[in-house]
Amino acid sequence: MGKQPMRKVWSLFATSIQRLNVFLGYVAALLIIVSTVAITFEVVSRYVFRRPHDWNLEFNIFILVAATFLAAAHTQMKRGHVGIEVLDQALPPRWNRWRRLLSDVLSLAFCAFLTVYIWKYFGQAWQGDWVSESTWAPKVWIPYAFMGFGMTTLCLQFVVQIGDDLLRPAQKIEHDVVGD
Repeated sequence: MGKQPMRKVWSLFATSIQRLNVFLGYVAALLIIVSTVAITFEVVSRYVFRRPHDWNLEFNIFILVAATFLAAAHTQMKRGHVGIEVLDQALPPRWNRWRRLLSDVLSLAFCAFLTVYIWKYFGQAWQGDWVSESTWAPKVWIPYAFMGFGMTTLCLQFVVQIGDDLLRPAQKIEHDVVGD
């Protein structure tokens, strides 16, 4: 395969990952709305009708864990995580490119390590049929699955960013911010 077909394959892969991340960003937003409705329901039930629920707090924790991890790759795609912006202005563009590349490689290594152990923990929770210790007792593999999936998509986003940074001199990145 020559360079041109490989670039097309790369562009298709990168665009697919970024579209998935945009979709997951919308799913995360929807989950936050669901959490808001559930919290409001609990407040009204508890203080107006004097009928509290034992499942609501844990449900909201699960929902917010899912929203957080599902949105991580979308946030990274927008470079919305905490960064040191003063370096962007102080360093020349070439140095910033290498600084971002190094940061992405180190972040990928850390996130990949974490992802492997999250999926292992998910497997243990699934096989052990673990449940929480509350009276509702939901399966704890559910939040671990969202954590693992979210971290996996975050790792894929770092791969896209690293690939784009390495390919940038040879081609203009056409899939840079999908979904704006």
